[in-house]
Amino acid sequence: MPEEKSNQPHWLVRRGSLVAYLLVVIAVLVLVNYLAANHDRSWDLTKNRSHSLSTESVKIVRGLRHPLDLIYFDKSSSFPAAHEFFSRYERESNQVHVDYIDPDRHPDQARLYKVQTYGSTVVKSDDHQEIVSTMDEQSVTNAMVRVLKGARKVVYFAEGDGERDPDDSGRDGYSTLKTALEAENFTVQKVVLAQTGKVAADAAALIVAGPTHALLPAEVTAIQTYLNGGGHAMFLIGPDTSGPLVDYLQSSLDVKLAPGIVVDTSGIGRLFNAGPLMVIVAQYDSHPITAQMSQTATLFPDARTVEAAPPPAPATGAATTPPAAAVVSPLLETTAQSLVGTVDNGQVKVDQTTDRHGPLTLGVAGTLNSNPDARFVVYGTPDFVANSAISFQGNRDLFLNTMDWLSAQQNFITIRPPAATNAPVNLSAAQMRYVLFIFLLGLPLAVVIIGVAVWWRRRAL
Repeated sequence: MPEEKSNQPHWLVRRGSLVAYLLVVIAVLVLVNYLAANHDRSWDLTKNRSHSLSTESVKIVRGLRHPLDLIYFDKSSSFPAAHEFFSRYERESNQVHVDYIDPDRHPDQARLYKVQTYGSTVVKSDDHQEIVSTMDEQSVTNAMVRVLKGARKVVYFAEGDGERDPDDSGRDGYSTLKTALEAENFTVQKVVLAQTGKVAADAAALIVAGPTHALLPAEVTAIQTYLNGGGHAMFLIGPDTSGPLVDYLQSSLDVKLAPGIVVDTSGIGRLFNAGPLMVIVAQYDSHPITAQMSQTATLFPDARTVEAAPPPAPATGAATTPPAAAVVSPLLETTAQSLVGTVDNGQVKVDQTTDRHGPLTLGVAGTLNSNPDARFVVYGTPDFVANSAISFQGNRDLFLNTMDWLSAQQNFITIRPPAATNAPVNLSAAQMRYVLFIFLLGLPLAVVIIGVAVWWRRRAL
C-alpha cells in the first residue's frame, strides 16, 4: 500500500504533463489556423514559377483603383482547383473579388452573363465585361486589360505600297501580330492612303510596315496631316525602303535613316541559331516603352540604323539655331561588335576598317514640338514582328509596349505573361530504384525504428 501511494504523484505529474502538452498542441494548431485564414501565403518552388503570377499580372492587379469582379462558372466539383488559381489574384489586391457559380444550380446567373460553357470566367469592371473560356493566366490577365482599357481602339495598317499584311499567315505576314493586338483590346483595320487621302478620325495609331514601293507624295502628306493634328504613328522601315516617306522622316521628324544593313559580328546570334544579319539586342535606353525590357532580348532581322538626327546647323549669317522639329529619343542599341555593311547585287559586304561600328541604334521614339500630343516610333526593320520572328523572347512585348505608349496607355506597358510550359522529370532506372527504396523501405523502416525507440523508453520509466 505505501508503494502505491508513493507512485500516485509520479502518475499525476505524467498525466498533468500530457494534458499540458495537448493544450499546447491545440493552441499551436488554433494559432496556425488563424494565421492561415487571415494571412494567406504560398511559396512557388517550380522552375518557371508556374504557380505564381507574372510581372504584368501583378502590376495590373496592384494598380487597381476600382473593384474588379471575377465570376467563375463551372460544376461545384471544379471549384477547389479554380480557387487555388484565382486566389493568386486575390492575394495581390483587395480590389479583386471572385465568385464561384454552378450554372446547373443557378441557370439564371448563367443567362444573365451569357455564359454558354463550363469553365468560363466573366471579368467585370463597371459597365465593361469580358468572358474567358479557359482558366489560364494569359487569358484572364488579357481580359482584365481589355476591361480596364474600356472601348476597343482602332489601329490602321497602311497598304497599297507592298506593306506587310495583318491577314497574311506566311513567314513575312503579320497574322500573329494581329492576334496579339486583338488580345490587347485593339481592332485592326487596313487603309489605302492613296484612295482615302487621309487617316480616319477614330485611329488610335497608324502603322506603316515595310513598304516595298515608294509612297506617293499624297500619301506622305496624309500621314503628315495626321501627325500634325496630334496623331500617333509607327514606321517599320527596312533597308530597301526609300523615297518620299524616308525624306519626310528625316526632314520633318528629325529621324536619321542611314543606308546599309546592320551586321552582327559578335557571334552571339549563334546562341539563338541566328546568323549575322539576325541582330540580337539586349541594350535598351531609358524610355517608357523599354522600361521593363532590361532582362529580355529582342531579335532584329535585316535591319538598318535609325537614329535621332543631329541638331540643325544655323544658317549662314543667322544669329540663332533653328528649332528642332521633334524631340527624338533612342530606344535600343546593338553590341559594339556590330557594323553597317553594304548590299551589292544581293550580297552583303563588310569592311572592318571603313564600315561604321556599333553600338548602333535600331529604333527611336519622338513627339512633335509643334504638337506634343503627336507621337511616333520608327524601327529599322519590319521583320522583327513578322510571323517568323514575333515569338522570339521580347519581340512581341516590345511591339505591344510601343502600341501602349503610342495610344497613351502607359499603365499597361510591361512584359506579358509567358505561356505555360511543361517541365517533366526524367529519371533513369537506377534513380527510380533509389526513389522506390526510400519511399517503400526507407521511410516505413524509419517509422518502425522511431516507434520501437519510443516504446522502449516508456517501458524503462
